[in-house]
Amino acid sequence: MSEEANFSEPLVWILVLHWRGIDLTRACLESVQKLTYGNRRILLVDNGSTEKDGENLRKEFPQISLLRLTENFGFAGGCNRGMEYCLENNAEYIWLVNNDARVAEDSLSNLVQQAVQKPEVGALSGAVVDSFAVDKKRVVAGPGTINFRSAKTKVNSSAGSQPTYSDWLHGSNLLLRATTLKEVGLFDERYFLYFEDTELCHRINLKGWKCLFVPSAMIEHLGSASTQDSRKHWRSYYYIRNRFLFFSTYLHGLKGLPATMSMLSHVGRHALVLPFRGNSGRDQLRAELLGTRDYFSKHFGKATCLDWCEPGAELIKKETGH
Repeated sequence: MSEEANFSEPLVWILVLHWRGIDLTRACLESVQKLTYGNRRILLVDNGSTEKDGENLRKEFPQISLLRLTENFGFAGGCNRGMEYCLENNAEYIWLVNNDARVAEDSLSNLVQQAVQKPEVGALSGAVVDSFAVDKKRVVAGPGTINFRSAKTKVNSSAGSQPTYSDWLHGSNLLLRATTLKEVGLFDERYFLYFEDTELCHRINLKGWKCLFVPSAMIEHLGSASTQDSRKHWRSYYYIRNRFLFFSTYLHGLKGLPATMSMLSHVGRHALVLPFRGNSGRDQLRAELLGTRDYFSKHFGKATCLDWCEPGAELIKKETGH
C-alpha cells in the first residue's frame, strides 16, 4: 500500500483460534508478527485447550491479547466469541487466520487495500498455497462455488491473477468487515466445524454484500491440523451432517429434493464400497451414517457420538473389552 494509504489504515484485529498443535500456532503467530500492515492487533483465542496453551503462548508473545475459553466451542463458536471481543474493541475488520497457517508479509495489506477500494465487499480471502517457495508454490484453495442442484461446494485451484467475486471463501483466512458482521451476524454455531464459512459467505451474499477472492494475498496452510489421525473421522461426520444442514436451510420444498437425493445417494454409494476398505473405510462409513442420523434427528452443534474417534479410544476398547 502507498504511504498515503498507510496513514489511514483501518484497525484490523487478527484472530487466531487455538485448540491443539501449539507448535503450529507458534509458527502462525510468528508469521503474523512479520506483517507489513501496521494498524493491527492480535487476539489468540484458546478454545479450551487441556494444557492451557494460550497462557504459555501469551508468555512467548506478550504483545498479543488472549481470550481463554473454558471448553472447545468448535471453529464456529470459538471464532464467534473472539469476534465479539474484537467488535467490542473497535475492530473495523477482523481477519480469521487458522492456527495451522502462515501468512505472507504483504498478505493483509493486499486484502485491506481491496476492501478499502471496494466498499461493497463484506468478506475477502487470499490464495491458499502449499508452499511459499517459488519452485514449489501451488494454489490449493482459491474462490469457492456452490452448486445447489447437486448439493456440492467446490474450492477452485485455478486462482487467476485478478481479484474475483466468489460464492464463498476459504475459512483458513477470512477478512470480515465489521459493519457487515453487525448486519449479517456471525457464524451459525449449529455447524460447530466445517461448512460454517460457506454458510456465512452465502448469507453475506444474500444480504447484498460481496465476497472477494484476492490472489495476491498468499497464505500457506497445512490443513485440518486439529483433525488428524483418528480424529480424521470428525471430518466425515461434520461434513456430511453440515452439508445436509446447509442445503436444506437454503432450499425449501420441492426445490430441495434433487439436493437431498444427491446427498443420500452419496451416503448410499459409500455404504456399498467403504466396508471393503478395511477398518479406516468402515470407520469413515460409521461417521457418515452418524452424521446423517444426527441431521435428520436435528442434533447439531458439538457431536456427542464421536468418543470412538478420540486418540487412544481403540486401545481403551481393547483393554476393557468395551
